[in-house]
Amino acid sequence: MDFTSVKFLFLYLPLFLIIYYVIPCKFKNSAILIFSLLLIFEIDHIKAAILLFSICLNFYFGRLINKKGQVWVLGLGIFLNIALLSVFKYHLLLLDILHGVANIISSHKPQLHILSSMVLPIGISFYTFRAISYLVDVYRKKTEPEQNFIDFATYLSFFPLMIAGPIVRYIEMKSELHAGKPSFQQIAHGTERFIFGLARKVLIANTLGVVADKIFSEPVDDLSTPVAWLGLVSYTMQIFFDFAGYTDMAIGIGMILGFTFPENFNYPYISRNIREFWRRWHMSLSTWLRDYIFLPVAYYLSKKWKKDVYAGIRTDNLLYTVATMITFTICGFWHGSSLSFVIWGIYYALFMILEQVFIKRTLHKLWSPIQHLYTIIVIMGGWVLFRTADLYQAGHFYHKLFVYSAGSVSLTSYLSFFIINKETFLILICAIILSTPLTSILNAKLKALSLNSKGIWLTCKLLRLSFMFFLFLITLSYVVAQTYNPFIYSRF
Repeated sequence: MDFTSVKFLFLYLPLFLIIYYVIPCKFKNSAILIFSLLLIFEIDHIKAAILLFSICLNFYFGRLINKKGQVWVLGLGIFLNIALLSVFKYHLLLLDILHGVANIISSHKPQLHILSSMVLPIGISFYTFRAISYLVDVYRKKTEPEQNFIDFATYLSFFPLMIAGPIVRYIEMKSELHAGKPSFQQIAHGTERFIFGLARKVLIANTLGVVADKIFSEPVDDLSTPVAWLGLVSYTMQIFFDFAGYTDMAIGIGMILGFTFPENFNYPYISRNIREFWRRWHMSLSTWLRDYIFLPVAYYLSKKWKKDVYAGIRTDNLLYTVATMITFTICGFWHGSSLSFVIWGIYYALFMILEQVFIKRTLHKLWSPIQHLYTIIVIMGGWVLFRTADLYQAGHFYHKLFVYSAGSVSLTSYLSFFIINKETFLILICAIILSTPLTSILNAKLKALSLNSKGIWLTCKLLRLSFMFFLFLITLSYVVAQTYNPFIYSRF
């Protein structure tokens, strides 16, 4: 299920929207549900069955939690969701563990080929987190359980949210699930948002992805230091525009269908510390981790640790340290079962703890550009763990970045083979500019200026419409022509 595929853009989405706007409003959720399931069913009917099982499980447990009001029921519901996620997402890790146990207790190795051939169901990480938030919110009495199965199934399977988020909570969608169809203004804004997201993904992320993939596929020992930095900068921009582009498309489709989803990115690369970065990056995940892991852990520990000081450490700092380490370890593990992802989560936890407990005042006193430089280097250092195949390759890549090496693969060799050209450099410069609020600031000033003159307002409107039209045409031409179209977060 790819929002940038020719089939989705030219067949599935237009056909669905025609049906959606024609049918009576009372059937809108049924239409969304059927379309969402058909999209997944076309890819793999087993994945559609897993999603249906999750829907039934959580619909039942939501009502049971509301009826019983007991924490063990909530715990069982969460456990079953995590078990379902673990079997399909962490089956290779489970396979290794089972083989290890079998080797210890018996010389006979069990036949576990079924586990080894499992494929990750689309969006299981995202809809599992949405399901857990629903169960917890019902238990906390923040919302009543959904009584209509179709409406609940629509929430959990909503196709714009399946592959990339944002992680929308039931309480954020509840009223719109039962509302009418979208206004013309919503459709217009949604269409514009979708086009911007499509352009960010296809024109920027895919172009820079070619460069990043090529450099990271080279033997690390052959890379020169400038090429290693170019690969890392390209990947840093690729992952942002890839994920943010898909999020823009999801939010845009949501608007077109009459739903308002929370924002997921707020210029994360302009952050001045790592804590701020996580307030700006994948915001729906950050707030989910805060509300359903960090705060409950911190609250539980605060009831246990009532002294002001433990082992010479202030209790508030100790609480923050433990809760942050647990939260980000889970965050890393949520992204994947390999050790690199777990270390990636711990890496961010250590910097969060360092900033909050040890250098908070010192960091705030630094010159603002130094704060930005520190933050972006830490972020890019984290992306090395995220992108490299294993810790061994990551270690060698760090060495290339910070210890100068001429290498056998230089910028000159890349330029000579047209891997990097004027178009690539132009898109890289555009990506860096668009990762800052500069365009938003200019847009806000133009909007303020247009309010003072109807002529200026009309001119700006026509220019914007013309720009969107040509941007859409250019993007579609790339969609039709290109064969390289990865999606980084599809494996999460």
